[in-house]
Amino acid sequence: MASAESNKNGHAYMAACDRVLHHVVALVHAKGLLEVSLDIDPGRAPFEVITGTHEIHLRQGNSNRTVSVDHETFMNEALFKALVLHRLKAAIDELASGASTPSE
Repeated sequence: MASAESNKNGHAYMAACDRVLHHVVALVHAKGLLEVSLDIDPGRAPFEVITGTHEIHLRQGNSNRTVSVDHETFMNEALFKALVLHRLKAAIDELASGASTPSE
């Protein structure tokens, strides 16, 4: 059975993933794109606790971009907005332009 702390961390992680999803959707719509696929921490087991680096994978057609984010920044909304949002925007801009080099 999961402890109260791991349950709390699980809810916080889900909230952080939800924030990322909303930011990506807003950026994709602002760019006028029809579809961008999003995968957060691919390969992660359902209840695996990640405390190192999180990976945000974006894909449009055959173009892929990955934005890596440390755990503290990923989990903190203010830090995420200040330190990562512009990197997500740049990755989505690259996908929209068809650039062939990954953002990171």
